[in-house]
Amino acid sequence: MDIAKAQQALQEARIPGWLLYSFQGSNVLALEALGLRGRMLSRRFAYLIPAQGEPVLIVHAIEKTSFPDLPGQWVVFSSWEQFSRALQTHVAPLGRIAMEYHPGGGIPYLSRIDAGTLELLRGMGLEVVSSAEILLQFQTWTPADLASHKRAAAGIAAALEHALGFVRARLDQPPSELEVQAEISKVFEAKGLVFDHPPMVAYGPNAANPHHTVGESRLERGQVLLIDLWCKEPEGPYADVTWMAGWEVSDEVHKAWSVVREARDSALEFCRQAQTQKRQPKGFELDRAAREVIEQAGLGAHILHRTGHHLGFSATHGNGTHLDDLETHDTRPLIPGLGFTIEPGVYPGPFGIRSEINVYLHASGPEVTTAIQTEMERL
Repeated sequence: MDIAKAQQALQEARIPGWLLYSFQGSNVLALEALGLRGRMLSRRFAYLIPAQGEPVLIVHAIEKTSFPDLPGQWVVFSSWEQFSRALQTHVAPLGRIAMEYHPGGGIPYLSRIDAGTLELLRGMGLEVVSSAEILLQFQTWTPADLASHKRAAAGIAAALEHALGFVRARLDQPPSELEVQAEISKVFEAKGLVFDHPPMVAYGPNAANPHHTVGESRLERGQVLLIDLWCKEPEGPYADVTWMAGWEVSDEVHKAWSVVREARDSALEFCRQAQTQKRQPKGFELDRAAREVIEQAGLGAHILHRTGHHLGFSATHGNGTHLDDLETHDTRPLIPGLGFTIEPGVYPGPFGIRSEINVYLHASGPEVTTAIQTEMERL
């Protein structure tokens, strides 16, 4: 945790303090920010970063040795009365604090504080506001992270090429989804790349389910092939791509593909234009830009998910700004240093179409870090 960076963000937002609170891993955002993931923490803790002055860690007596050497004053408690007094003494005087909370649970990725703890703090006279935009400052990538992401993206490109070649060579007896999945995983493993879940391979009607469970289905003439694959280096951020292919598919499929491609490119162009205008686009704005294209094409009823997600380190779907005005209204900005996907899709059945690229946002504008599919692959 870069305390100076956090305090600068607090001062710019005019928020007196940021309280990072968790109980038994309930607030993964706090654990990530403080470098605590993977540590055995069975008791609640609170780490206060004031806009000015020394931080305060409120920690249970039996877990003092479970924490790294966090800067600031350490206040040790054993009883609930001592915990409450510590909050009253060190936090309540600030009057207003940021926490991993979002009004009405509007962005579930941010709603990590339980209602009882909010009641406790509000009962002390504290106003609790969302830490959303402060937290974004700690979800950006370093140059080394970007380089790691690009190596993962290169691994995805190699795995895609191998998978498509594998399917083309077997069209006389098409391989199962599971067989193709296994071939992709082999490429990742050979390159030292890891993933939180195996890649998704979906044939025909299975592609109409965005979260299809890969099985024994075999490709048939006239069907689409959807491959969604993601991976990372052990310490780096994810890359995540969806690619479409078809085996003598209908004009309807090709038309849907063209609409999805245009929607993807429209969201990317919106991001570029916002940067040109020297403003930070909001996540919901890119979602609207993509969905408008799909809706105007008459396919709006077949949209099942948001347009894109933040790329994380511990999971493919990170906790930063998402391209979303469908499942949630994500008002967070896309700030320089964030990595995210643009992946609109339509799922009319008996097929589904999705196209996914990765974007890294520089101060000068967006960089697409993965291949951009311009035509559906013909098998």
